[in-house]
Amino acid sequence: MSDHDIQLLSLGVAIGIYFMLFVQITYGVIDDRRDRQVARAALAKLETAEERAAE
Repeated sequence: MSDHDIQLLSLGVAIGIYFMLFVQITYGVIDDRRDRQVARAALAKLETAEERAAE
């Protein structure tokens, strides 16, 4: 392997790592938003049930 081949291989690996990190961070943020949305919905249901039980 020449120096040029090694540089291209290293560049490809680095780009692949950065791409995978980008994907993990992006979908992690989206997943966190979904979790917070579900938690808010569950809290709203709980508050509604408590209000009905208090009547």
